[in-house]
Amino acid sequence: MRTKLFMLFPLAGLAVAVIGVPASQGADPFVAGGPSSRMVALDRTSSDRALGRAIDLGRALGLGGTRQTIARLDDRFDHRVYDEVVSFDAHGREVALTRLDTNGALLLAIRLGWSPGSGRPISADAAAGKAAAIVGAAGLTVGGTSEVHPSQGAGGWVVRWPRIVDGVPVRGDGLRVTVWSDGSFHALAREERPLAGRPATVMTSEAARSIGLRIVAARFGAGADALGVNAVEQAWVASNDTWDPARPDAPDGTLRLAWIVRLQSTGPLAERMRMLEFWLDAGDGALIGGDIAE
Repeated sequence: MRTKLFMLFPLAGLAVAVIGVPASQGADPFVAGGPSSRMVALDRTSSDRALGRAIDLGRALGLGGTRQTIARLDDRFDHRVYDEVVSFDAHGREVALTRLDTNGALLLAIRLGWSPGSGRPISADAAAGKAAAIVGAAGLTVGGTSEVHPSQGAGGWVVRWPRIVDGVPVRGDGLRVTVWSDGSFHALAREERPLAGRPATVMTSEAARSIGLRIVAARFGAGADALGVNAVEQAWVASNDTWDPARPDAPDGTLRLAWIVRLQSTGPLAERMRMLEFWLDAGDGALIGGDIAE
């Protein structure tokens, strides 16, 4: 899928200490092909506070490191300014990374490098318990039942608590913990983006399905017969430029309630496009984005 379905641990641009860098272009929109983030000014008081918070979190999570550097970054793709702290060991190697919002709330903590685990592999239930303990050690709280599944390629477990608002999932948001096969900590990421107001009137799933089929007919013509609706469901989403290149390159910073019309392809079309989604504003049915699985 092209959208960021809870992309975990983006590590581009590991930081060095930067204090007092001009931020004159910090509000420029993201442009595809360009850098997603840039360093901006960080005063000494804020720097010291963020470093102290990151060091405390590092101790609580066992991240390690004997020296830290800090930078404040303006991420124009994710519409967020955060402080990034990199920890180094005594040999100068990067061993951990922590990201905090400007209020000190934890966004990301990750132990860098590969760890095959030194103990016996644990079960999915044990991984859920380990993850809950990690969340508590980080000073965070979670509600509801966690989702647990094997980590692809990493050989451990991913434990996730999705964000649900008004009974509707918020795509990409939630709390996610990964542990190695023996249950030792690998990473934690938290995402909670702002939501637009719920529409005063929400159209029905049948209306959304009809709009989706009209869009398919208009965009695919005779090829529309190769696409069939296999799901119509609600979600909070960040509008994007999948179906309208004139839209900004970055997804919107505020999520909207939408109907997701998902279509499965068959025949020759399936060789280049397995599935696609139209995201329709839940109130007026406007096409606000989508996704494509190739």
